[in-house]
Amino acid sequence: MKDQNQLLWESVRPLLKKAKRKDFILHTKNVVRAMNELLESEKGDPKILIPAAYLHDVGWSGVDDKLQTSADKDDQSLALHQHIDFAPDITRPLLSDLGFDKKSIQKIIKIVISHKFIKPKDHGSQMLIDADTLSDTYLDSFESDFKSYHSSPAVHLQFRSKNSFYTKTAQDIFKKHIRVLEAKSQNNFWR
Repeated sequence: MKDQNQLLWESVRPLLKKAKRKDFILHTKNVVRAMNELLESEKGDPKILIPAAYLHDVGWSGVDDKLQTSADKDDQSLALHQHIDFAPDITRPLLSDLGFDKKSIQKIIKIVISHKFIKPKDHGSQMLIDADTLSDTYLDSFESDFKSYHSSPAVHLQFRSKNSFYTKTAQDIFKKHIRVLEAKSQNNFWR
């Protein structure tokens, strides 16, 4: 029998396919992976944080395709804001249909909408931001992202090396990932 997270993933996956900026299915899998890694050392409720990781980018499914793919900085900013604005109305019915209680739904939505534009004080929101940021340093996400953004491994590595984190756990994991990415870049892994 499938658990709630498996059912949630099945509901979220088609929505993530509507997102155009990058491979949001791969990205979301790696955000969940990063969240699981963080939860090995950090305190947090996996019944809230794992669903938040699955749902953090579902708002992109409501953003117009042209806005998502625009090269205009103002359009990109608007799209980024809209993906947060659309998230509650997409997230609430998904979670309700899967039997999440109202209190859990409120907590999950609060974390989802706080993963951009604010400096959250609560640990759960900080962990989602860390998982979101950390996920882009996994080898498969890193490669997918520099290709999606028409960048190079070296430029993207320089950009990623400036990442910052709220938790020491994320910082430690990040340092390991960056060393791997630097070694691959130096060895021309992505010719």
